[in-house]
Amino acid sequence: MSLRVSLSATPIAVPSSGLILYIFGFFLLVHTIRRVQAWYRLRHIPGPPLAGWTSLWLTKRFLNETFFLDVPALADQYGPIFRIGPDKVVCTDVDAVYGISGVRSDYKKSDWYTIARISRGGDHIFTLIDAEERKERKNFIMPAYAGRGVDHFEKGTDRALAAFMDLIDRKYLSTTDKIIPMNLEEKIHYYALDAIGEIAYSESFKYIEEDRDVKGILAVNDATVPLLMSLGNYVSFWKTLRTWPFYYLLPNDGDESGFGAIAGHVSSIVKKRLKPDADPKHDMLQSFIDHGLRGDALKQEVGIQFFAGSDTVSSLLYTTFYLLLTHPAVYIRLQAELDAAHTTTTTQPNTTPNPTTEPTTIIRDAQARTLPYLQSVIREGLRLFPPLCAPPIYKEVPAGGDVLCGRALPAGTWVATGNQMWQGNRERAFWGGDADVFRPERWLEAGFGAQRLAQMNRRVELAFGSGQFVCVGRGVAMVEVGKVLGELLRRYNWALADPLNPPRIRNNGVWVIRDFYVRVEKR
Repeated sequence: MSLRVSLSATPIAVPSSGLILYIFGFFLLVHTIRRVQAWYRLRHIPGPPLAGWTSLWLTKRFLNETFFLDVPALADQYGPIFRIGPDKVVCTDVDAVYGISGVRSDYKKSDWYTIARISRGGDHIFTLIDAEERKERKNFIMPAYAGRGVDHFEKGTDRALAAFMDLIDRKYLSTTDKIIPMNLEEKIHYYALDAIGEIAYSESFKYIEEDRDVKGILAVNDATVPLLMSLGNYVSFWKTLRTWPFYYLLPNDGDESGFGAIAGHVSSIVKKRLKPDADPKHDMLQSFIDHGLRGDALKQEVGIQFFAGSDTVSSLLYTTFYLLLTHPAVYIRLQAELDAAHTTTTTQPNTTPNPTTEPTTIIRDAQARTLPYLQSVIREGLRLFPPLCAPPIYKEVPAGGDVLCGRALPAGTWVATGNQMWQGNRERAFWGGDADVFRPERWLEAGFGAQRLAQMNRRVELAFGSGQFVCVGRGVAMVEVGKVLGELLRRYNWALADPLNPPRIRNNGVWVIRDFYVRVEKR
C-alpha cells in the first residue's frame, strides 16, 4: 500500500469587505448608542453643545491652558452649574461646593484623582478614593501635619530660607554698577523643594546649594503636568497605563532623572530611617513611622509631600511676589510694616549651611501672623492667584442623585469643585468693582472678626479644599509663605530686571511665570 502526502493547503478564509463593514458598523452603532445615553442623562444641564457629546471640547481647553479663563464666561452664560463633558459638570456656587465637601456628605472622590499617583505603587492621601481608607490613613499622618511630636515646621523652613538668602548674597546681588538678573520663579521653586525636604525628612535636596534643577525634576514636571491635565478626562487611559506591560512606562525608583529619580531618593531616605540603628529625627517622616505607617503606604506619603507641597507653595509665593513688584504702593507699605516689626520685636536667630559674615535672623511665624498688612497681602495673593484653579478636582454624585443649584444630577455624575475659585474670587457682585485689582486693603476694611471678613475668608480658603477633602498640608504652606515673604522683603529691595519685557504668566495646572527675572539689592 502506498502512502500519498498531499501538499495542498486549505485556503485561509479572508473576511469579505462586506463583513468588515458590518463589524465596523456594529461597533459604531454601540458607540453611538452609548454617546446618546450619556448625552441624554444630562440633557437638561446647559453648556457648550459639543461638550455634551465628547470630552474633546474640554481637552482642547486644557491644551490651550485657557480653561480657568473659560469658567467665568461660561458661568455668566449658563449659570452656576453647566456641562463640560458627557458626564461632567462645573459648579461655581460656593455654598454648594462646601456642601459637597462636608464631613457628612455622601459625595466621594471620582476616579479622576488616580491620575495623581506618582509611581507604580499604590495610593497616597490625595488619591485614596474610599472614605474609610482615607480616614484610616489620616490616623497615621495627621499628627505630623498638626505638628504634634515633631520639631516645629519653622526649623526646616528656616534652614531652607537661610540657604536661599545665602545663595542670593553669593551670586545674585545687584548694585548700581552691576545688574545680575535672577530668575525668581526658578529660585523660589528650588527653595520650596529644599524646604519640604528639610521639613519632612530633615534633609535638603540640594537645589539651592547646587543652584540647578537636580535630576531634571522641574523640566519633567513642566512637560508632564499639562499632559496630565489634558488627559485627565480619559480615566480608562490611566487605568490601562497601570496594567502590564504598560506600567513599565511609569516612573520607577531606578530612573536617573525625573519623577522616578526623586522617588528613588525618597525610598533611600525611608530605608535609612527604618534601620534599627538609625538616628531618630523629630520630623514628619519619623512621625509617620512612629504612628505605624509602613511599606508602600509610607513611601507614597513621603513622596507626595515632595510633589504637592513644593508646587503649591512656590506658585503662591512667586505670583504674590509678581503682584507686589507690579504694585509699588503695596510693596512700599508692606516693607514699612516689616521694618517697623523688625526694630520693635525680637526675631529668631538662625544659621545657614554656609553662613555669611552677617548673622542671620529670620522672622518667627508667630510674629508674621500678627502683622495685619502682611496677612492681607497673603490673602489677596491667594484670592487673585489660587494655586490650583485649573484642575477640576471632580467629586462623584452619590447613589440616588442630588440637586445642585436647582438642577437634578444623576448618580455617577462628576462635579468639578476646583474650577470655581478663579471665577468666585473675582466675582464683582461679591468683591466689588475692583475685584480684579490687587488691593490688600480690602481685608483691613472688612474688619477682623466681622461677618464680612468671614465671608471673604470662606471663599478664598477653598483654595485648600474643605470638609472631608481639605488639604492636609495647609498649615505647613502658610508657615512658609508668611516667613518667606516677610524675610525676603525686609532684607532686600526687589524690582523687575526689565520692565519693558515683563514675565509671561500661564496656567498648565499650576501657575507658571516665564522669564520672571528680577534685580535684587541688599538693603
